[in-house]
Amino acid sequence: MEYTKVAADAFQKLQMNAGVLVDSFNPATGVIGNILGATTGGLSFASNPTFTDFGEDVDNVPANTWQLKRIESYDPVISGTLLTVTPAVAKLLTGAADVSTTKITPRAQLTEADFADAWIVGDYSDNNDGTATAGYVAIHIMHGLNTAGFQLTTTKNGKGQFAFELHGHYDLTNIDTVPFEIYVKAGTSPATPSVTLNTHSFHVAVNGTQQLSATTIPAGTTVTWSSASTSIATVSNGLVTGKSSGNTVITASITSGGVTYNDTCTVIVP
Repeated sequence: MEYTKVAADAFQKLQMNAGVLVDSFNPATGVIGNILGATTGGLSFASNPTFTDFGEDVDNVPANTWQLKRIESYDPVISGTLLTVTPAVAKLLTGAADVSTTKITPRAQLTEADFADAWIVGDYSDNNDGTATAGYVAIHIMHGLNTAGFQLTTTKNGKGQFAFELHGHYDLTNIDTVPFEIYVKAGTSPATPSVTLNTHSFHVAVNGTQQLSATTIPAGTTVTWSSASTSIATVSNGLVTGKSSGNTVITASITSGGVTYNDTCTVIVP
């Protein structure tokens, strides 16, 4: 079994499920834009490079000599079949067209507005919970245009299907940029929820006040404050007020996933 063993981390490196077709995606945050529609049969991507072999017609030089191979261009394409459509998506599928409320009017000329970026984003790795921590495989094509024309296939008692082929295109203002990108990011385990006070003991005079602050994970989680003895000190939104001599404990609590997390501070009122 030396050469046929499955690597222990193999299932942490799988791209799972059909993914979604969206108009934008932020690789830094994992936030997707608008889903262009429900799909059937999954989504496909191909980069389609065109090569030139400068050695193929040179005497005594074998074809496919790597030093003489050049990439001329790429034709990246996202293809699939949509089950849902909106006027904006119908315009995208038509290629060169204008949209006005419910009417899509084809044109014989292309304009800059007919080209739009598109993304495939799919689940990746064994951590896929939470936008900021989920793993993904994302493919971005630039200046996409559906070159297959508007297609609609219907069936008896079935759903209408809209096939498409979105091809990425180069930009004359930045001709060296290949019109697609690929991102592969493993997921990470979400941070353990917690609440941490800025101090864990202090003195406060009778009728005096001192402000406590709490840092929470996840950030922005609502903090609940309480005092073990309100006759000694009270607390409201972290503001502690001394009431009478003695010691008490101020507790800051958060609840995340049905579990409560606490941090405490001892307050001494002389």
